[in-house]
Amino acid sequence: MRSVVVTGVSTGIGWGILKVLIQNGYRVFGSVRKAQDAERLTKEFGETFVPLIFDITDEAGVQAAAQQVREQLNGETLFGLVNNAGIAVPAPLMHQSIEDF
Repeated sequence: MRSVVVTGVSTGIGWGILKVLIQNGYRVFGSVRKAQDAERLTKEFGETFVPLIFDITDEAGVQAAAQQVREQLNGETLFGLVNNAGIAVPAPLMHQSIEDF
């Protein structure tokens, strides 16, 4: 089974991407920030949805989720990555620090 990582699948565009991928036979590792969202989506989409609970601004959380995906792939190659999650920073890009960027 081909596997895809999609960030920000709780609602909106991410949820829609998750739904289409699952309907087309993909296993989706989807990031959410809350355990309640992970539980709701697992009930909705079943075993082919694998929740990853982390906030994209937490580097350690992102690294832990990447390790979880590596372990579950067990040597298989990831088919795709959809970076849907994002944050809004109300400042011009040129005035943001590298860490904030």
